[in-house]
This record gives sequence, C-alpha cells and structure tokens, in this order.
Amino acid sequence: MNPPPKFYFAFYLFGRIDIYFDFVIFFVRIVSFRLAGPSSIYKNLRMEEIFNDKHEPAAETITDSPERTKRNWKVWLGTDEAIRQVYLVFGLFAIVLLMVLLQFSTTAICCGDWDGYYHIKWSSLLWENFRQGRWLPEFVWLPLTVLNSQDYADHHFVFHLLQIPFLWFFEPVTAAKMAAVVFGSLAVFSVYWLMFYYKIEYLILWLLALLTCASSFFFRINMAKAPPLTIIYTIAGIYLLFERKYVWLLPLMFVFVWTYSLFPMLFIAALIWAIIIGWNERKLEWQPIAYTVGGMILGNIINPYFPQNLRLLGEHFFTKFKVGSDFAVSVGGEWYPFSGMELLTHLPVALVAMLIGYILFAPKNGKLPEKATFFLMFVTILLAAQFRSKRFAEYFPPFAILFAAFSWKEFFAPRLELPEDFKRDIEPYLDQEKKTVRQETYDTLKQVGIWSLGIILSIWMIYNLTGIDTTNWVSEERKNTVGLRALFSLKEDGLLSNIRGNEANDKYSRAMSWANENIPEGERIYNCNWDNFPKMFFYDTKHSYVWGLDTNYLYSKNPELYKLADEINSGKVNDPAPIIREKFGSRFIFSDAKDNENFMAKCLESGWCETAYEDDEAIFLKIRDQKGDAPEESNEDAPPTPEELKQLEEEEKKDDANANVKQNINDEDEEN
Repeated sequence: MNPPPKFYFAFYLFGRIDIYFDFVIFFVRIVSFRLAGPSSIYKNLRMEEIFNDKHEPAAETITDSPERTKRNWKVWLGTDEAIRQVYLVFGLFAIVLLMVLLQFSTTAICCGDWDGYYHIKWSSLLWENFRQGRWLPEFVWLPLTVLNSQDYADHHFVFHLLQIPFLWFFEPVTAAKMAAVVFGSLAVFSVYWLMFYYKIEYLILWLLALLTCASSFFFRINMAKAPPLTIIYTIAGIYLLFERKYVWLLPLMFVFVWTYSLFPMLFIAALIWAIIIGWNERKLEWQPIAYTVGGMILGNIINPYFPQNLRLLGEHFFTKFKVGSDFAVSVGGEWYPFSGMELLTHLPVALVAMLIGYILFAPKNGKLPEKATFFLMFVTILLAAQFRSKRFAEYFPPFAILFAAFSWKEFFAPRLELPEDFKRDIEPYLDQEKKTVRQETYDTLKQVGIWSLGIILSIWMIYNLTGIDTTNWVSEERKNTVGLRALFSLKEDGLLSNIRGNEANDKYSRAMSWANENIPEGERIYNCNWDNFPKMFFYDTKHSYVWGLDTNYLYSKNPELYKLADEINSGKVNDPAPIIREKFGSRFIFSDAKDNENFMAKCLESGWCETAYEDDEAIFLKIRDQKGDAPEESNEDAPPTPEELKQLEEEEKKDDANANVKQNINDEDEEN
C-alpha cells in the first residue's frame, strides 16, 4: 500500500493533535511540580479539563450518562479515598455500638456517681419553664451554699439545653442515657474524624488504639455530663487552628463558655498554636489568641447568669486548681490522683502512645512539624494534669492517641508528596519498578507488625470490657502448683461488670416518695452525705437540702457550717439534733441505711430524734420539739459506739491473752 500524500499525512497528524497535547500537558505538569511544589501545581493543573470543556463537541460532553456514572463510581471505589470513607463509617458504627453497650449495661444513669440525675432533672425544669413561657427557674434547693437562689449560676447551661430534645421522646432516665450515648459517641468520633481528615495512615489501627486508650476514659465519658461536649469543642477548635480559620474561634469559644467551665482549654490550644506559628514563620500570630479571648469575654458577659457566673468560675478555680498541695476540704474521689499502679493498669495504651509520640517527634528542615508539635505541647499539659487528678482521664487518653498518630505521620512522611489526582494522572506513564528482595521482606515484616499490633489491641479491648478471672480455670489442687499460683489468682473486673455494679436506678425512690407525701413542702432536709443530693433532688423538688454536688459549695459560702457538719457526721457531737435544727434549719435527717450509723445511733439515743421512715436503702429521722426518751429499738438495734468498740476490742485481747496462757500451760503439762 502506497503511503498517503504529504498533504493527507499532515492532515492526519493534525487530527491526532490530542496525543501531542497530552504529552505537552504531562511535561508542563512535571516541570511545574519541580519548580513550584505540589500545592501550587495542584491548583493550576485543570487546563486539560477546561480545554476539553470548551472545545469538545456538544454530543461528546454528555458526562452524566448511566454508563459513564457507573464507570466513575467503579473507579472511585477502587481508590484509597473510598476505602478511607468506608473506614470512617465503620469507625462511627463501632464507636456507637460500644457506647450503647456500656451505657445500657445498667438501668441507672451511668456511671459511678449520681450527678447525671441532677443534670437531667434540671433540664426538665428548664423545659417546663420554657414551655410555660417563663425564663430560667429559680434554684432554691441548696440555700446554704454558693448555689443559693441569689448566687446560682448554671455553668452547664448549653449542655442542659441540649438534653431537652431527648426529654421530648423519652422519660428522664432514658433521655439522659440516650443523650450520653449521642454526646459520648460524637466526642470519640470527632477524634477519629480528625485522623481521617488529615489522612493518618492505618486508620483502623488507630481506631483500635482509640477504643482501647483507657478504661477510665470510657467509664467517665459515659457519665451523663458535659465533658464529651468539651472534647467536641476542643477538636473543632483544633481543626480551625490547623486550617487557620481563626475568626470562627470566637463563636466557638462563646458557646464553650456557656457549656462548661473548662473552656480555658481552647484558649490554651490557641496560645500553643500561636507560639508554634511564631517560631516557624517568625511572625506574631495574634488572631487565634484575640478571637478566643474575645469569645471568653463575650461568653461570660453576655450570659444569662452574669455576674454570678464569674463568681462561680472563681470559686471553681481557686478551690480546685492546686499544685503540689491538697484540697482545703475533702472532695469527690475524681479530684484525687491515680496511684502509680492505677496509672499503669488504667491507662497503659495512652501512656504507650505518649511514649511513641515523644520518640517519633523530630523537627524537619529546621522547622517544627506544626500539628505534631501542637499535640506534643497540648497533650503534655493534659498528662501533667492527669497526674494531679483522675478527672483528666476524660481528656488525656484520646489526645495522647492523636499525639502518637500525628507524630507517626510526620516521622514517616516523604519530603515531597504528590496530590492524589496528580498521582493517578501520571500513573500510566510511569514504569513499574520491581521490588527487591529486601523491599519485599521489609513490606512483609511491616504487614506482620501491623496485624500483630491490631490483634494485641483487639485482645486488650476485650480485656477492658470483660476483665479477667483465672481463679476458675483449673481445680484448687492445680492452683497451688509452684509457679502457677500467680497465673491462676488473677481477678480483674472489666468495664461491663463495673457498670453493672452501679447502684440501682430506683434507689431512694421509696424514701423520697414518703418525704414528698409526709414532710411539709419547703422544709430543709439535713442530708448527711453531700453526694446523695442528686438522687434526692431527682425524686423530690418540694424540699431543700443542706449540701450537694460539691463539698466546696458549702465550705465557700459557710465554712463554719461545713466544719460543723463534718463533726456531726463523724459522730464527734453527742447531742447533734438540737444543733442541726438551730444551725441548719432542719427538722428531718436523711441518711443512707448503710452510712452514718454512729451518728444516727447517737441521735436516737439522745432522745431528741425518732425514726420517721426506714427501709433497706434509707432512713429518715425526725427531730423532736422536746427531748424525750430514747426509742426502745434504738437501745436494742443501735450499732456500738467507738467507745463500746474500743472496750470490746480490749476484752477480746484479754480473752486471747488468757487463752494463750492456758494453751501454754497445757503444752507444758503435756511435755512433762
């Protein structure tokens, strides 16, 4: 066949100019990438699409046909981005499933303390007022504390508002539990989402690390309280800092102030970020500090409880912020630190994550890796706070995982990374390099390590949930085998068994029902234990109480009354009833049936009190107007006083000594 004339050959080449255009575009991309870097070239490499959009025939620009759409979806589903999206959805499902499993392991509002009952009751009172067209209800239930009706400030205001929609669909206890699941799930998911958004590799592995970061974290995050919202706000603030969308920090901080008193965390985050940017770019990054401070000021001044909110904030700060010293008064156990062994057993994954983060952290090219450096500084502060108080188990563990993840990413990141779209475009033009034996071995070992770590974390998650009990694994005879005793004597409760061991949901319901019906409305009840208040308040809002929610609230307002209550409850006052009536204004005394036995016995023996109500959970004493005879049952059933116990112990010691003397005499007689 003869070759075509030059005219026709030239016309053919011109008709296939798209081939040359493809090569020109490819060459321009390579050169531009070398000169400008990946970020610049990515923004300007849409020339081919624009050219095609303008010059292709109309008949060929129909890109929404079913066949083309199907092909596009198939291509996308085969990408790493699609796989990461699947991981994200799977992570959300796993987090929600875990939170539901933990929260509904008990019928009560989880976990540990009863503050959740106070929160949901106050939310219901807010909603009742709003529904009747009124504003904030007056808080009249702790008149002797800083939470009296004149000084009360709700530093969980937005949290209480967010609980209200759940009351539209559920009774209060279920509403509190559902809200705890939603807020807790969103808090954990926000941490996971941050790793997804910034393309942390091995996402499922980091999910497992997050789900096993600390049993204490998941125990506390399931409480129906505001800390989950603190995590959500903090993650949102970190995202705004990383993306340098500083102006949005102002409204975020404003809402944070209305939600929880730990809002200074966001200011600390902004300050850390400003320091990092100032170091790397040699400039004053004032915007994050200015916007967070502005949000703090506006949130505290434009506040439904202003200026009481500032007084309560000061009270919280000065009574709880202690460095190297103990609290002025005894507070809830959550404010005290973990022991060294508790830290190792409760937060091992979080502590290992911190260690990994510290090891992998390293500046590059004379600059600090911004995100890894931020978590280094931020989480180190949380770690120091964790050594001071158990409460920070709500925050330190998940942020420790973030520190490890971002340090890992920066350590293994290539010096230059191509955009995903660009890598897909040039892939057909690149030769596939054959891996060496060393590379294949490295990849194999890497996969084995990842899978092994995943299996270890999965086993640890099961251990966190179920605990371990080896005491029933073998017979008693084999337990005593030398070298096996320690192995078969392990018994550790898991999260599920700890939560199932919570006090019953309806505890005190019978006693408080009696109080509602038999104690005149408006009376002040002397509740011996301050931490019983949330449950009492949940069941009975007709009466006020001496103290509750925090011992510091009574101590800050009336330190003398606090000291007096402490002496009375410890049994140091012989005739406590008249003092309670005179100093605290109470004619009824409430106590858990298993607590304050010595104090209650003294009240009855003094002749000033009589039992008004008693069941297996609680007891009410009524203070008489005049001193009378002690009830007969008090003489028969009253527990021994400390003096009586001391006397009994001395008599027992004498009996033991006499028995030993007799035994020695008998032994000597036998020898003789």
